Amino acid sequence: MSDTLYVKLEQSAEVTKKEVTVGDVAKLECKNKNIVNRLKSIKLLTDDSNGKKRYIVSIMKIFEIVDETFQNVDVQSVGETDCVIEFKKAESGKKRMEIIKVILICVILFFGTGFSIMSFNNDIAVEKMFEKICKLISQNRQTGKVIMEISYSIGLAIGIIVFYNHFGAKKLSKDPTPIEVEMRKYEMDINQTLIDGHNRQDGKLDVKN
Repeated sequence: MSDTLYVKLEQSAEVTKKEVTVGDVAKLECKNKNIVNRLKSIKLLTDDSNGKKRYIVSIMKIFEIVDETFQNVDVQSVGETDCVIEFKKAESGKKRMEIIKVILICVILFFGTGFSIMSFNNDIAVEKMFEKICKLISQNRQTGKVIMEISYSIGLAIGIIVFYNHFGAKKLSKDPTPIEVEMRKYEMDINQTLIDGHNRQDGKLDVKN
């Protein structure tokens, strides 16, 4: 009687070690836990580029390993057909550099967004529009203008917070933010481009055991 092994290959995986095992790129499930534990520790490839290369691993490679290592094991793939493996160096001082980068990006985004909003408001002449509304209501261009400007500023801030689904470090709801959605789409596009390029090259991208 054969055992059924379910393999869910991830579309992409990041590793910080030179040797990549099956357990680093795929989730395994089988009633026979000995098969799962043994397969997880089997080496798929070794990076000799010091983290400068991306590698593509096909589900067929895992099928081949299972056929060579085990007998009477039926493999079922329930995930991706190819996985993009990217190596990341584990550096002790990396966290400090990441904080500096985040602060720098936040400063650039703050001033850039402020400049964009001011340019937009200047193009549509918000101040003159407020004056016309005040004149229509009270026959005076200045009456209530300050209140309208304050309300406009508060409404603009609330709109931005609601749209991006974030207030500081807290999310307003469980839904992913627009930035998270776009970043996920971008990541999927990159992975698919790498996989398509690898397939067109007919395996010219080196995968070493």
